[in-house]
Amino acid sequence: MTRRFGPDSGLDALRVTESQLPLDSYAGRGGYDPAFVQAADPLPLPGAGRWSGDLVPLIPEALSPGQDPTELRYTHFSVRMSQSRALPLFSACNIDGSQSDRTIPRSNTWRRDPRIAPEYQNLREAYGHQGQGLFSRGHMTRREDPNWGDRDTARQADADTFHITNVAPQRQGFNGGIWLRLEDYVLDNTDRSNMRVSVVTGPVLSPDDPVYYNRRIPTAFWKVIAFVHAHSGELTTIGYRRSQMDYLPRPSGGRFVFGDFHDSQVPVAAIAAETGLDLTPWAERDVMAGASPDLEIRLAGVGDFYLMR
Repeated sequence: MTRRFGPDSGLDALRVTESQLPLDSYAGRGGYDPAFVQAADPLPLPGAGRWSGDLVPLIPEALSPGQDPTELRYTHFSVRMSQSRALPLFSACNIDGSQSDRTIPRSNTWRRDPRIAPEYQNLREAYGHQGQGLFSRGHMTRREDPNWGDRDTARQADADTFHITNVAPQRQGFNGGIWLRLEDYVLDNTDRSNMRVSVVTGPVLSPDDPVYYNRRIPTAFWKVIAFVHAHSGELTTIGYRRSQMDYLPRPSGGRFVFGDFHDSQVPVAAIAAETGLDLTPWAERDVMAGASPDLEIRLAGVGDFYLMR
Protein backbone atom coordinates (compact mmCIF):
# COMPACT_ATOMS: atom_id res chain seq x y z
CA MET A 1 0.00 0.00 0.00
CA THR A 2 1.31 3.44 -0.90
CA ARG A 3 1.26 5.89 1.96
CA ARG A 4 0.23 9.38 0.93
CA PHE A 5 1.65 12.42 2.66
CA GLY A 6 0.23 15.92 2.66
CA PRO A 7 -0.66 18.91 4.81
CA ASP A 8 -3.10 16.83 6.90
CA SER A 9 -1.05 13.66 7.24
CA GLY A 10 0.52 12.12 10.32
CA LEU A 11 1.25 14.18 13.39
CA ASP A 12 0.41 17.45 11.66
CA ALA A 13 -3.26 16.46 11.48
CA LEU A 14 -3.32 15.91 15.24
CA ARG A 15 -2.12 19.47 15.84
CA VAL A 16 -4.85 21.20 13.80
CA THR A 17 -8.51 21.58 14.67
CA GLU A 18 -11.47 22.93 12.74
CA SER A 19 -13.16 23.62 16.07
CA GLN A 20 -13.32 27.29 17.02
CA LEU A 21 -13.52 28.72 20.50
CA PRO A 22 -16.76 30.51 21.45
CA LEU A 23 -16.78 34.15 20.42
CA ASP A 24 -17.46 35.31 23.97
CA SER A 25 -14.38 33.46 25.25
CA TYR A 26 -12.22 36.26 23.76
CA ALA A 27 -13.78 38.92 25.96
CA GLY A 28 -11.26 40.80 28.04
CA ARG A 29 -8.23 40.20 25.83
CA GLY A 30 -6.17 43.35 26.32
CA GLY A 31 -3.87 42.97 23.34
CA TYR A 32 -0.76 45.06 22.81
CA ASP A 33 -0.22 47.97 25.24
CA PRO A 34 1.51 50.98 23.59
CA ALA A 35 2.65 52.36 26.96
CA PHE A 36 4.01 49.05 28.22
CA VAL A 37 7.74 49.81 27.99
CA GLN A 38 7.57 53.49 28.91
CA ALA A 39 4.30 55.09 29.91
CA ALA A 40 5.46 58.63 29.12
CA ASP A 41 6.61 57.65 25.63
CA PRO A 42 4.11 55.18 24.13
CA LEU A 43 4.77 53.25 20.93
CA PRO A 44 1.56 52.64 18.97
CA LEU A 45 0.89 49.68 16.77
CA PRO A 46 2.38 50.07 13.28
CA GLY A 47 0.16 52.08 10.97
CA ALA A 48 -1.40 50.39 7.96
CA GLY A 49 0.51 52.51 5.44
CA ARG A 50 -0.02 51.18 1.93
CA TRP A 51 -2.08 48.29 3.36
CA SER A 52 -4.88 50.60 4.54
CA GLY A 53 -7.37 49.17 2.04
CA ASP A 54 -6.33 45.57 2.65
CA LEU A 55 -6.82 45.08 6.40
CA VAL A 56 -9.03 42.24 7.59
CA PRO A 57 -11.94 43.59 9.68
CA LEU A 58 -13.37 41.90 12.74
CA ILE A 59 -16.95 40.74 12.42
CA PRO A 60 -19.40 43.21 14.04
CA GLU A 61 -20.29 40.77 16.83
CA ALA A 62 -16.66 40.72 17.97
CA LEU A 63 -16.25 44.47 18.36
CA SER A 64 -16.33 46.36 21.64
CA PRO A 65 -17.31 50.05 21.74
CA GLY A 66 -14.42 52.19 20.53
CA GLN A 67 -12.27 49.22 19.50
CA ASP A 68 -10.09 49.39 16.41
CA PRO A 69 -12.02 47.20 13.92
CA THR A 70 -8.82 45.70 12.44
CA GLU A 71 -6.93 44.86 15.66
CA LEU A 72 -7.12 41.24 16.81
CA ARG A 73 -6.40 41.44 20.53
CA TYR A 74 -4.90 38.47 22.33
CA THR A 75 -3.25 38.02 25.73
CA HIS A 76 -0.34 40.51 25.72
CA PHE A 77 -0.21 40.79 21.91
CA SER A 78 -2.16 42.06 18.89
CA VAL A 79 -2.29 41.15 15.19
CA ARG A 80 -3.36 42.88 12.00
CA MET A 81 -4.08 40.73 8.95
CA SER A 82 -3.85 41.21 5.18
CA GLN A 83 -6.92 40.27 3.15
CA SER A 84 -5.03 39.70 -0.10
CA ARG A 85 -2.40 37.41 1.46
CA ALA A 86 -4.40 35.87 4.33
CA LEU A 87 -1.30 36.39 6.48
CA PRO A 88 -0.45 38.70 9.36
CA LEU A 89 1.06 42.04 8.42
CA PHE A 90 2.54 42.00 11.91
CA SER A 91 2.13 40.67 15.43
CA ALA A 92 3.01 43.05 18.28
CA CYS A 93 3.79 41.69 21.74
CA ASN A 94 4.60 43.01 25.21
CA ILE A 95 7.11 40.93 27.19
CA ASP A 96 7.65 41.26 30.93
CA GLY A 97 10.92 39.47 31.61
CA SER A 98 10.47 39.72 35.38
CA GLN A 99 7.22 37.70 35.24
CA SER A 100 8.03 35.33 32.38
CA ASP A 101 6.92 31.72 32.89
CA ARG A 102 8.86 29.39 30.58
CA THR A 103 7.39 26.29 32.24
CA ILE A 104 4.01 26.63 30.52
CA PRO A 105 3.46 23.51 28.35
CA ARG A 106 2.84 24.00 24.63
CA SER A 107 -0.81 24.22 23.71
CA ASN A 108 0.29 22.86 20.33
CA THR A 109 -3.11 22.94 18.61
CA TRP A 110 -3.61 25.34 15.72
CA ARG A 111 -7.01 26.89 15.17
CA ARG A 112 -8.75 29.75 13.40
CA ASP A 113 -10.02 32.85 15.16
CA PRO A 114 -13.84 33.22 15.02
CA ARG A 115 -13.58 37.01 15.16
CA ILE A 116 -12.60 37.28 11.47
CA ALA A 117 -13.86 35.54 8.34
CA PRO A 118 -12.37 32.07 7.74
CA GLU A 119 -11.32 32.84 4.15
CA TYR A 120 -8.56 35.05 5.55
CA GLN A 121 -7.14 32.24 7.68
CA ASN A 122 -5.15 29.52 5.94
CA LEU A 123 -5.11 26.70 8.45
CA ARG A 124 -3.76 23.87 6.29
CA GLU A 125 -2.68 24.67 2.72
CA ALA A 126 1.13 24.47 2.24
CA TYR A 127 1.66 23.43 5.89
CA GLY A 128 2.84 20.02 7.02
CA HIS A 129 5.90 17.76 7.19
CA GLN A 130 9.09 19.37 5.94
CA GLY A 131 10.22 16.00 4.57
CA GLN A 132 7.57 16.40 1.88
CA GLY A 133 8.65 19.97 1.13
CA LEU A 134 5.85 21.52 3.19
CA PHE A 135 6.16 24.47 5.54
CA SER A 136 6.07 24.92 9.29
CA ARG A 137 3.59 27.26 10.89
CA GLY A 138 6.11 29.82 12.06
CA HIS A 139 5.02 31.89 15.05
CA MET A 140 5.27 35.64 14.58
CA THR A 141 4.83 36.45 18.27
CA ARG A 142 7.02 33.73 19.75
CA ARG A 143 5.15 31.16 21.84
CA GLU A 144 6.99 31.94 25.09
CA ASP A 145 6.97 35.73 24.82
CA PRO A 146 3.45 36.59 26.09
CA ASN A 147 3.53 33.83 28.73
CA TRP A 148 3.78 36.01 31.82
CA GLY A 149 1.61 37.03 34.74
CA ASP A 150 -0.31 34.54 36.84
CA ARG A 151 -0.40 30.91 35.75
CA ASP A 152 -3.84 31.05 34.15
CA THR A 153 -2.99 34.19 32.20
CA ALA A 154 0.27 32.67 30.96
CA ARG A 155 -1.55 29.51 29.86
CA GLN A 156 -4.11 31.59 27.97
CA ALA A 157 -1.32 33.58 26.30
CA ASP A 158 0.37 30.38 25.14
CA ALA A 159 -2.88 29.08 23.62
CA ASP A 160 -3.49 32.44 21.94
CA THR A 161 -0.19 32.20 20.06
CA PHE A 162 -1.46 29.04 18.35
CA HIS A 163 -4.09 30.93 16.36
CA ILE A 164 -3.31 30.71 12.66
CA THR A 165 -3.52 34.52 12.56
CA ASN A 166 -0.13 34.58 14.33
CA VAL A 167 1.83 32.54 11.79
CA ALA A 168 3.44 32.63 8.36
CA PRO A 169 4.99 29.78 6.35
CA GLN A 170 8.58 29.10 7.36
CA ARG A 171 11.06 26.37 6.58
CA GLN A 172 12.12 24.63 9.78
CA GLY A 173 15.80 25.30 9.19
CA PHE A 174 15.06 29.01 9.09
CA ASN A 175 13.07 29.07 12.31
CA GLY A 176 15.95 29.12 14.79
CA GLY A 177 19.26 30.80 15.52
CA ILE A 178 19.21 34.55 16.04
CA TRP A 179 15.50 34.63 15.21
CA LEU A 180 14.73 32.69 18.39
CA ARG A 181 17.37 34.19 20.69
CA LEU A 182 16.96 37.87 19.94
CA GLU A 183 14.26 38.76 22.48
CA ASP A 184 16.16 37.01 25.27
CA TYR A 185 19.34 38.86 24.32
CA VAL A 186 17.59 42.24 24.40
CA LEU A 187 16.04 41.46 27.78
CA ASP A 188 19.56 40.85 29.09
CA ASN A 189 20.43 44.40 28.06
CA THR A 190 17.41 46.16 29.55
CA ASP A 191 17.25 48.30 32.63
CA ARG A 192 16.85 45.74 35.44
CA SER A 193 14.29 47.94 37.17
CA ASN A 194 12.13 47.77 34.03
CA MET A 195 12.62 44.41 32.31
CA ARG A 196 10.01 45.14 29.70
CA VAL A 197 10.28 44.77 25.96
CA SER A 198 7.85 45.28 23.08
CA VAL A 199 8.41 43.31 19.88
CA VAL A 200 6.75 43.71 16.49
CA THR A 201 7.31 40.84 14.06
CA GLY A 202 6.07 40.18 10.56
CA PRO A 203 6.72 38.84 7.08
CA VAL A 204 7.87 40.99 4.19
CA LEU A 205 4.98 40.51 1.76
CA SER A 206 5.83 41.09 -1.90
CA PRO A 207 3.92 40.41 -5.13
CA ASP A 208 7.12 38.71 -6.33
CA ASP A 209 7.06 36.07 -3.57
CA PRO A 210 7.38 32.52 -4.99
CA VAL A 211 4.36 30.21 -5.07
CA TYR A 212 4.34 26.78 -3.41
CA TYR A 213 1.22 24.64 -2.93
CA ASN A 214 -0.96 27.48 -4.31
CA ARG A 215 0.38 29.95 -1.74
CA ARG A 216 2.75 32.89 -2.08
CA ILE A 217 5.49 32.30 0.48
CA PRO A 218 7.29 35.27 2.04
CA THR A 219 11.05 35.12 1.56
CA ALA A 220 11.97 37.50 4.39
CA PHE A 221 10.86 38.38 7.92
CA TRP A 222 11.54 41.27 10.28
CA LYS A 223 11.44 42.31 13.92
CA VAL A 224 11.54 45.66 15.64
CA ILE A 225 12.23 45.60 19.39
CA ALA A 226 11.74 48.43 21.89
CA PHE A 227 13.32 48.55 25.35
CA VAL A 228 14.78 50.93 27.93
CA HIS A 229 18.52 50.59 27.53
CA ALA A 230 20.44 49.64 30.67
CA HIS A 231 23.18 52.24 30.11
CA SER A 232 21.47 55.20 28.45
CA GLY A 233 18.13 54.88 30.27
CA GLU A 234 16.43 55.85 27.00
CA LEU A 235 13.65 54.17 25.08
CA THR A 236 15.53 52.40 22.29
CA THR A 237 14.52 50.41 19.22
CA ILE A 238 16.44 48.09 16.92
CA GLY A 239 15.44 46.58 13.59
CA TYR A 240 16.28 43.09 12.36
CA ARG A 241 15.67 41.33 9.06
CA ARG A 242 16.19 37.70 8.08
CA SER A 243 15.77 35.94 4.73
CA GLN A 244 14.61 32.35 4.31
CA MET A 245 15.45 32.31 0.59
CA ASP A 246 18.28 29.82 1.06
CA TYR A 247 15.91 27.43 2.85
CA LEU A 248 13.20 27.36 0.17
CA PRO A 249 12.80 24.39 -2.17
CA ARG A 250 13.92 25.08 -5.73
CA PRO A 251 10.96 25.70 -8.05
CA SER A 252 10.28 22.91 -10.51
CA GLY A 253 12.06 23.63 -13.78
CA GLY A 254 13.67 26.77 -12.43
CA ARG A 255 16.21 28.11 -10.05
CA PHE A 256 16.71 30.93 -7.61
CA VAL A 257 19.46 33.46 -7.99
CA PHE A 258 20.63 33.73 -4.41
CA GLY A 259 22.06 36.90 -2.98
CA ASP A 260 24.35 37.28 -0.02
CA PHE A 261 21.60 36.57 2.50
CA HIS A 262 22.47 36.93 6.18
CA ASP A 263 20.87 37.94 9.44
CA SER A 264 21.07 41.72 9.43
CA GLN A 265 20.45 44.66 11.69
CA VAL A 266 18.87 47.33 9.52
CA PRO A 267 17.33 50.77 10.10
CA VAL A 268 13.71 50.61 11.17
CA ALA A 269 13.02 53.13 8.41
CA ALA A 270 14.27 50.54 5.89
CA ILE A 271 11.85 47.96 7.29
CA ALA A 272 9.03 50.48 6.94
CA ALA A 273 9.96 51.12 3.31
CA GLU A 274 10.20 47.40 2.53
CA THR A 275 6.97 46.38 4.26
CA GLY A 276 4.86 49.43 3.42
CA LEU A 277 3.88 49.85 7.09
CA ASP A 278 4.05 53.12 9.01
CA LEU A 279 6.71 52.62 11.69
CA THR A 280 7.51 56.31 12.26
CA PRO A 281 7.44 56.36 16.11
CA TRP A 282 9.61 53.22 16.20
CA ALA A 283 12.06 54.61 13.63
CA GLU A 284 12.53 57.82 15.61
CA ARG A 285 13.97 55.85 18.53
CA ASP A 286 16.13 53.54 16.41
CA VAL A 287 19.83 53.24 17.24
CA MET A 288 20.35 53.50 13.46
CA ALA A 289 18.08 56.52 12.99
CA GLY A 290 19.39 58.73 10.22
CA ALA A 291 21.41 55.96 8.61
CA SER A 292 21.04 55.20 4.92
CA PRO A 293 18.23 52.70 4.27
CA ASP A 294 20.81 50.60 2.44
CA LEU A 295 23.00 50.20 5.53
CA GLU A 296 23.10 46.69 7.01
CA ILE A 297 25.05 45.27 9.91
CA ARG A 298 25.65 41.61 9.12
CA LEU A 299 25.20 39.41 12.18
CA ALA A 300 26.94 36.19 13.07
CA GLY A 301 25.25 36.07 16.49
CA VAL A 302 23.11 38.14 18.83
CA GLY A 303 26.23 39.69 20.38
CA ASP A 304 26.87 41.53 17.11
CA PHE A 305 23.83 43.80 17.52
CA TYR A 306 24.50 47.50 17.73
CA LEU A 307 22.40 48.59 20.72
CA MET A 308 23.42 52.21 21.37
CA ARG A 309 23.62 55.36 19.28
